[in-house]
Amino acid sequence: MTLSRISPEAARLARRPVLQAAVITGARCGDRERYRDLLDRNRSAPPAIWAAQQAAAQKLCAACPVRPACEELALRVGTGDRASDDRVRGGRRGQDLAIDREIRQAARIASAVTADWQQLLELAAAAREAAGASVTDDVTVARNDNNMPVAA
Repeated sequence: MTLSRISPEAARLARRPVLQAAVITGARCGDRERYRDLLDRNRSAPPAIWAAQQAAAQKLCAACPVRPACEELALRVGTGDRASDDRVRGGRRGQDLAIDREIRQAARIASAVTADWQQLLELAAAAREAAGASVTDDVTVARNDNNMPVAA
């Protein structure tokens, strides 16, 4: 697996930092400002305009070498909502991502998120140990905006 191209199976098995690195370095929409109107719905846009933007975004994503990583990352961080259709990530509408995350792939996604958290906590413990802190000290864990644990 390289960061410039990732298969769907490799994306499902990868930890979050690998997925993020793949998306940051290889996504066709890497210039988020340039593609913001295409990937995120402007609330004042009429449904017909948004439908055309979605189709263009899905076309852009279809040719992206890291689309599976982007889709997997979107599933893990909770992108999308069944009640609103306001974004495209990994070539999928937000509603479709929410349905997969909450119904179709709920157990797999929950397991992947747990493994991501575990890796982060292990890395934090290793960093604390390397810095000379006792790994038995209490570690307070909070969640950041992407629902991932962060040492507090």
